[in-house]
Amino acid sequence: MLTRDGQKREKMQKSSLSFEQGGLVIATLLFAEQIGAKRRPALVISNSEFNKKSDDLILLKITSQAKKTQFDVALAQKDLERGELKTESQIMVDNPVTTYKQLIEHNIGKISGQKLKEVKQKIKELYGI
Repeated sequence: MLTRDGQKREKMQKSSLSFEQGGLVIATLLFAEQIGAKRRPALVISNSEFNKKSDDLILLKITSQAKKTQFDVALAQKDLERGELKTESQIMVDNPVTTYKQLIEHNIGKISGQKLKEVKQKIKELYGI
């Protein structure tokens, strides 16, 4: 990539964190209106191959608010393979976001294979695939 004056720009160093589908992270994410941001937990939904090659991740926001839509998936401590959930939460399947890896603060855990399967089923329902 070139800068305005034609100088070659070095590619920004990728985050030293590694990401896998089903991983839980803390990230700074924009609000839906694209005005303002919030530090929040999120589920990595993009697959591990994409995550290795891309500077971005595809995430599903996690909220501690009560279920809002039919596409929210409940998340409790028992649904985690590793990590700790501070409070029972909802995975907001109908609100995926793409974010730059540099905005990920750290990994906090991973959901179980069964819970990931449930999330994928909700994605299929949402998009009719």
